[in-house]
Amino acid sequence: MLPKRQRLSTAEFNEYFTRGQRLQGRYCTLVYTPHTRFHGAVVVGKKVYKRAVDRNRLRRRLYPVLRAFAERTNQTGVFQCLTKPAAAATPIGDIRDELRGLLARATEAR
Repeated sequence: MLPKRQRLSTAEFNEYFTRGQRLQGRYCTLVYTPHTRFHGAVVVGKKVYKRAVDRNRLRRRLYPVLRAFAERTNQTGVFQCLTKPAAAATPIGDIRDELRGLLARATEAR
């Protein structure tokens, strides 16, 4: 999980989701919006995993990637990671690697 000051409210999530630039991957989509501070979110829908336990497990495994990215690079912006159904049958290492690549592409485009 991210600290409370780095999380988004529902209204903020919806606003940045509609305005953001989308970067597509095989297992997840990253929605990036420039901002003065770092904010992040990971979304795992019911199409990925039916059981809440499984959705929460994947979320808990992806949040550290966002946290490490924020600490390592000191980048600012809103980063929303949306997982795709293909992530359910994929090893977590592959999903993490793809998310790291999408984060790098998002910051290069700035």
